[in-house]
Amino acid sequence: MTQVVETIRREVTVGVSRVRAFEIFTADMTSWWPTAHHIGSAPIAEIVVEPRVGGRWFTRHEDGTETSTGRVAVWDPPGRLVVTWQIGADWRYHDDLVTSVEVRFLEEAPARTRVVLEHRDLEGFGEHAEAMRDTFEQPGAWTATLDAYAVAAGKAS
Repeated sequence: MTQVVETIRREVTVGVSRVRAFEIFTADMTSWWPTAHHIGSAPIAEIVVEPRVGGRWFTRHEDGTETSTGRVAVWDPPGRLVVTWQIGADWRYHDDLVTSVEVRFLEEAPARTRVVLEHRDLEGFGEHAEAMRDTFEQPGAWTATLDAYAVAAGKAS
């Protein structure tokens, strides 16, 4: 029996509309994704989230190589995005590993959006599930990623 591992949940509020918050998160990820958070051997040139269900989530590196992160499972702008996270405990892409990252964009006012991120299905990491959860709980993981996103959104307002 597989043990259920607690979901990671983080949120941030940004001073832009839901539409703009979604756009910055998906179409402009390169501007805010922490450069240390990638699995390629070369620096990041571009992070791409293809805007459709089944689309790829990947990084194109400065040397022209690409590394996959996952796929788009739900594309529902401007309210919700679900992507798979298929990077294992060895920090490599695994086609057979699927955890999910759901991001909801909740309007608090016309130019104020609460962004809620939940990284789920962590039991998919198997024997490494608790260690990976601990990694994602660290301040430099999802918290720092959303903080960087909020800074980019602040520049866009």
